[in-house]
Amino acid sequence: MRTSIILSVLLASLYKVSAVEKTSPFLAWSPQEFTVNKELNAQVISVEDLNNGVHNLVDCSHKAILVVDEPELHASDLGRDGRDRLKSQIQGAESSLQIPFVNGAVDLESLAERLSQKCHTTFVDATFADDVVSALNGPAIIYKKLTSESAEKNDEILDRAISQIRAMFQEDILVLYSSSQTKTFPVKHRLSARQLPEDPTATKQAGVFHHYTFFSQGIFMGLLIAVIIVPIAFVGIFWNLSVQQPQRFEKKQN
Repeated sequence: MRTSIILSVLLASLYKVSAVEKTSPFLAWSPQEFTVNKELNAQVISVEDLNNGVHNLVDCSHKAILVVDEPELHASDLGRDGRDRLKSQIQGAESSLQIPFVNGAVDLESLAERLSQKCHTTFVDATFADDVVSALNGPAIIYKKLTSESAEKNDEILDRAISQIRAMFQEDILVLYSSSQTKTFPVKHRLSARQLPEDPTATKQAGVFHHYTFFSQGIFMGLLIAVIIVPIAFVGIFWNLSVQQPQRFEKKQN
């Protein structure tokens, strides 16, 4: 029993690591209430399901929708220093949605254009604009790509853009925040990819564990099933083989 519990924990950890790699978070919040549809109520979601869910989530009732793209953003980055303004925005929102792991990168610019077509509003690319609302005359879908490598700087730019939009549209806004490019982790931090760098000038690591993967998800699942099923089958067969015919019969009672 103890062995099966340990293997279960290892298997769960493996799935967790696999889910974390090559993923990006998705955040949505608004000063007004909105209803989260069923397909977005998940911790891990595919890019296709996310696009469909966001398309259904946006009901075109907001005058301004800000679509924010921060390349190489990962869920683990949101808990680090330099994100105080972002945390304050989400905590102060009337409604919010947080999906830690989107399985892949989200093409946020295309998503913003599709939302603009759906709501029949103006699409504005404000990536290089300091004032995101200077050219707006009415409802709009605003796409903003954060290009700074500093999390604190991106947080400041996002806070300023939201302040400008709220000054024009008050509380009637919706913010969608994700990443169009997944973060690349160092090879030494991966469990499932123990491969040498292809760069011949890179320092090669010695040891058989750096050349081959000895434990995969399939192996862990097989071990887990074997630990549970084999003892049960063994006990059942042993009990069946231990059944014996009675050697004596009771005498008839008058």
